[in-house]
Amino acid sequence: MKVLVIAPHPDDETLCCAGTIMNFVEKGDKVKVVIVTDGRYGSPDKELKGTEKLVRIRREEAMRVFKMLGVEDYEFLNFEDSKVNVKSKEVEEKLSEILKEYKPDIVFAPSPFDRHSDHSEIGKIVMKLFPNSYFYVVWGDKKEGEEVKFEIKDRRDKKSMALEEYKSQIDGLRKFLLLEKFTGNYEVFYKIKLDKKD
Repeated sequence: MKVLVIAPHPDDETLCCAGTIMNFVEKGDKVKVVIVTDGRYGSPDKELKGTEKLVRIRREEAMRVFKMLGVEDYEFLNFEDSKVNVKSKEVEEKLSEILKEYKPDIVFAPSPFDRHSDHSEIGKIVMKLFPNSYFYVVWGDKKEGEEVKFEIKDRRDKKSMALEEYKSQIDGLRKFLLLEKFTGNYEVFYKIKLDKKD
């Protein structure tokens, strides 16, 4: 089985899918993680925000986490953080190319209903390219489609340790209560049906 996890920023893949990733890796399935943006604006530190230094830090954090999760196949697309809607066509072309080459059986991606524009734009693109994906919500509580839960009870501690590796993000994750929301016994996804009238 081939699994593809698409994350808007470095840390979304761990926040929403780390336990599920570990479950697939342990079963011997192939897992590829794609990080769409460079994450350059994801810092409360005014001196770091928007810098190449933060891009490097976040990439290094992600690579340490991938090692912890057992992910050997990953790709950074390096689109500018918070600008996915401006580069939507290029993002779609790149994700389409990855889907054609990798040929995944299962895809995890951000929800088209997420409140963050990078997340929702990527979600809309994936909905078009691979509508049978499992979609996750980080920002906001809008839940669309059929809820699917993956049990990660035995992975919780390791997931929490992996999230701690995102040192540039951890204070923000705590501030927005995302650690509490995403370190329970289950990871929650949604199967979204396309409107037949479209």
